[in-house]
Amino acid sequence: MEEEVKVAVLGQKLEDLKHIVVKIDAAIEKLSEVNTNVIKMLAVHEEKIEYQEKSDNLIIKMIDDIKAENEKDYNKLVDRVEILEKEIGEVSKIKWMTIGCGIVLTVLATSMSTLASGWWTPSGMQDAHRIRQESLTR
Repeated sequence: MEEEVKVAVLGQKLEDLKHIVVKIDAAIEKLSEVNTNVIKMLAVHEEKIEYQEKSDNLIIKMIDDIKAENEKDYNKLVDRVEILEKEIGEVSKIKWMTIGCGIVLTVLATSMSTLASGWWTPSGMQDAHRIRQESLTR
């Protein structure tokens, strides 16, 4: 009898444990589902991160290409400006040389005009003739 009681108690405990085991199995199954979903989400996030890294690398490459192209254009522009400055300097030299020649010609023309005005008038011709006569007689 004692053994029957023990068996009955053990049977009852086993029945109680069955309920707990069923709950533990259900919890393990749910945890397994959650784990599967987390793995899927991690895969999706990793894929998104890889795509973002590829996009970032592409954008950085594009920026570097644009920077290199702008630097080439800038250097071409600087070279062109230097050429234009040299050309402007040459034109400026020619301008100042022309102005200088004009001034010299103006001074010469004014001097010649002043000298010639005395010779080309009738009294100036008489004075010139008299000066010549005096220089010959001396």
